[in-house]
Amino acid sequence: MDAHLFRRLTDELPHLLSQSRLEKIQSPAQEMFSFVFYTRLGKRQLCLRFGRQHALLFLSSHPLSAGTSPPARVMLLRKHLQGRRVRDMVAQPFQRRLWLLFETGLAYEADASEHKIPCLLIDMREGVSLHFLGAEELPTEENLAWPTSETLPEALRNWRQWPVLTPALRKTLQHLEMPDALALLSDLRLGGGDLFTYRHGDNVPETVFAWPLPPALAKGDTEEVRADVLSVLEQIGQRSVFADIVRKEEIEQEQRKRLEQKKLARIAKKLEEEEVRLKEMCEAQQKALLLKNVIWSLDKNAKLPELVLFDAQTQRNVRLKLDVRYSLQENMERLFHTAQRGKRGLVFLKQRKAMLESGEIVEGRSFAEPQVKSVSAKGQSAGQIPSTIQEFRSSDGFSILRGKSARGNLACRRTAKNHDIWLHVLNGPGAHVVIRLQWPGQEVPEQTLIEAGQLAANKSWQQHAETAAVQYAEIRHIKAMKGASEGTVRVDKVLLTREITVDPAVDEKLCVEKA
Repeated sequence: MDAHLFRRLTDELPHLLSQSRLEKIQSPAQEMFSFVFYTRLGKRQLCLRFGRQHALLFLSSHPLSAGTSPPARVMLLRKHLQGRRVRDMVAQPFQRRLWLLFETGLAYEADASEHKIPCLLIDMREGVSLHFLGAEELPTEENLAWPTSETLPEALRNWRQWPVLTPALRKTLQHLEMPDALALLSDLRLGGGDLFTYRHGDNVPETVFAWPLPPALAKGDTEEVRADVLSVLEQIGQRSVFADIVRKEEIEQEQRKRLEQKKLARIAKKLEEEEVRLKEMCEAQQKALLLKNVIWSLDKNAKLPELVLFDAQTQRNVRLKLDVRYSLQENMERLFHTAQRGKRGLVFLKQRKAMLESGEIVEGRSFAEPQVKSVSAKGQSAGQIPSTIQEFRSSDGFSILRGKSARGNLACRRTAKNHDIWLHVLNGPGAHVVIRLQWPGQEVPEQTLIEAGQLAANKSWQQHAETAAVQYAEIRHIKAMKGASEGTVRVDKVLLTREITVDPAVDEKLCVEKA
């Protein structure tokens, strides 16, 4: 994130964050922090991805998941800053730093001069840190010199002495004539103006600059002129930062899947070894019967190491090894007991194999009592779609869920995340439909919105009509009504309502085949 873009952002933030209350501090991913503020426009989340490369700071209206358990730094920040109000902000854009000064919590804020003021330092390179500063130690704004027509050539050679000449700006100035370079520096010094985003391909996030790139640097990328720095950075953050988090979660999920497969392979091997052992135990039945047939002619209390017995079935002699600690009678009883244990074990082994094939058994400490896959409160394993839900795939690749019944409608909403899009036909009964998004605020293509609306209409009271009015909302704004049936909900905030042309063929076209 270029310092000039950081400056544009910090010029806008005080209008929103001044006197706002810090509600939550989270670390959704490695090298990332998020701060939820309650502002005059509602809840806003300030998201920071820090580091020497790909650092980004943006304000998001869509909540981001809390991620894993909070690290020690987050717990420290929560202890001292959570619940406090922002009293002032100091930006040092060319150090890419932003200071948030919080209220001391004293009954009379005028007494704060005698106390240390809690401050949060947001550093684009190092992350965040907590400071307690006295009145004389508070940070001040930068007052930096800008090159003039006389000093610009020397400034480009000794750019370390000129913090305003950021790496991205130096590259641009090298491709400009002197008058154009001076005009650009003058515009940047005054601040404000348009922003310029560049995109190379549909799947690559935009890059944004506080000035237009010369053709040699733009390299044919699609240019778009934007005015609102907050919306531009939020959009880039959603497509870059949020998408990175989703990709990391997918990688972790794939790793967990591979580990689970290895565990299941180990369990299957153990079951095979156990089956061999139990079958050997069952073979003791035949040995016990041979001994039973001849024991009447022998001394039952004799203790022998072995006996050679004739097997009438195989017409062969069988050498029967015995335990000299026990008599012939006791050895026979032990052989019968061992065979019974083997038979009972094979029954349980068959059950375990069935559980393994159905995906219920996982590796546990006790082999005799196999553990079962943990399931969520919703009754489904992670990533599993309940049988009461139909799954579809839009032309743009978005997963769409539709409830098969009232219970399926409830499961459909519970399976979805708070930022997913919910659909329902207006003014009558119908199925609940959900468009699943990869990250909060992800842009949904027009074709996907139409196809999801048609799926909702095809299982509603308007399925035989030519058109149907469909309502769209985020799942977080859908509330179940107490005492009402499972499919009855209250919509607190509607995204949009539109007329959809009913197309019965969409169901078969978009249906996902079950494996």
